[in-house]
Amino acid sequence: MAVVVPGKTPPRWELYEGMPCWIELITTDLERAREFYAGLFGWEYRTHSDPVSGEHVIALREGFPVASLRAASGDHSTWRLYLASADCAATTAHARELGATLTVPHNHVPGVGTKAVLVGPADAEFGLLQPEESWQFDVGLPGTLMWAELVTIKAQTADNFFHDLFGYDAEKFGTENRSDYSVWYLGDESVLARVSMIREHITASTHPHWLLYLGVDESVGTDELVRTAIALGGRVRVDPYDSSIGRVAVLRDPTGARFAVIDQTQAGEYGTAANYDPYED
Repeated sequence: MAVVVPGKTPPRWELYEGMPCWIELITTDLERAREFYAGLFGWEYRTHSDPVSGEHVIALREGFPVASLRAASGDHSTWRLYLASADCAATTAHARELGATLTVPHNHVPGVGTKAVLVGPADAEFGLLQPEESWQFDVGLPGTLMWAELVTIKAQTADNFFHDLFGYDAEKFGTENRSDYSVWYLGDESVLARVSMIREHITASTHPHWLLYLGVDESVGTDELVRTAIALGGRVRVDPYDSSIGRVAVLRDPTGARFAVIDQTQAGEYGTAANYDPYED
């Protein structure tokens, strides 16, 4: 899968630098997580083992890769977002010049690509992936990544950092008593959003985080999928509600990882899950 710089390679089907290109679940209970997402989205799995990067599980939807799952070294489960890079080492060096800290050094995963993980100056973790030419990543469908939001108190810092790193343009939205919401673009493509935390909701345990939205089959609907998640051992953080991008709910899987689900066929008024989801864990 080729990664190109926006404005230098015109075809829209290319993967531009800075676009989401992979998601990874770091989980405290790999087998329980596998069962949960298989029951929720119908994921099937293929396991890769490597002496350097260890064992990781690739989740497939109808035969196409949608995510990976990996055992956590600590006691916390979380979803991790990876952004595309044409040169992982060069992008990492640039990010560090801009104030990021490298937390997981570069490693090459056969069949996937070269990965690294950093924490930016807005205190949120993100990954970089320089994918192999043959790598695939299904998005925009039920059971795949639909959208992602960076939820942080350092809103302007995040905007500036990612603009400098990937050249994102930003368009701000929001209304009175709502979070400052900024959509990041590469050319005409909206790729991510940044949500400014509401200050009165912040506590000592509050941490910046990415909220990943996974697609809901419209024949099932968000409300029914939430009921299925509960039956499979998941928990509800935010009950289903209508937003401008679809009907959304926020869940935790049985190992504690937070994620949102969305049926994009059911759009309503302005809103983001970050307005309703408690920040503290």
